[in-house]
Amino acid sequence: MTIYQQELMRKLSQYGCNGSYSENEETLSFSYNGIKIGWMKKNGSICGVVDVNMPDEVDNMFFIIQKQAKEICEYVRLYKSSPPMGIPDANEYRKLTEYRDTVLAGMYSEQHGFMFTTWSQSADKSYVTNGDYSPDYAYVKEAFAVRRAGLIDKDCVISEDEAADIYRCVDYARGNCETLTHEQERQLDFLAKKLQYGYPQFEISPPTFEQDGSPQLNL
Repeated sequence: MTIYQQELMRKLSQYGCNGSYSENEETLSFSYNGIKIGWMKKNGSICGVVDVNMPDEVDNMFFIIQKQAKEICEYVRLYKSSPPMGIPDANEYRKLTEYRDTVLAGMYSEQHGFMFTTWSQSADKSYVTNGDYSPDYAYVKEAFAVRRAGLIDKDCVISEDEAADIYRCVDYARGNCETLTHEQERQLDFLAKKLQYGYPQFEISPPTFEQDGSPQLNL
């Protein structure tokens, strides 16, 4: 398997998917609920199974995996083209990008995959401190842009908790507002899909206002 396929294979179980590699075709197939939904080629590109009878939840899962594959391609290609840190204590990492005194770096091992971090670097770039480590590229990229380098004002970014609250409101409006027009319903459906795309866990476990064990009033 190529590095792209190895990375996707490591992440499939997070979404309840299974992967199978074909040596002859050099492709990594992935399935959900026992249904094959697509495959990744050795260059990281994704193909989907065309089936008009595909259940919606299975069809949606393909787009979640496709988004994950796009992210993998982004950081693998960035890693391949980036130089080593050039610092003895951190030379296993490559410098993916930097802004002022903040560095975004990544390392790779065959056994464990990728690890990313943000660091503060000295003025002469001879050492780094205050590492924030994670295998989650999206988290570390956000940490670099928002919390460390200040490229984006944190007050202009919707957090995951805030996105979950918006999803709850959208879901409640779709299920309980009887005055919605067809166009308004379509817009809410689009917003829900957009939130699921940004936060794939919402598709797997949708946030709602319902609470387990809460008292119910029977009339």
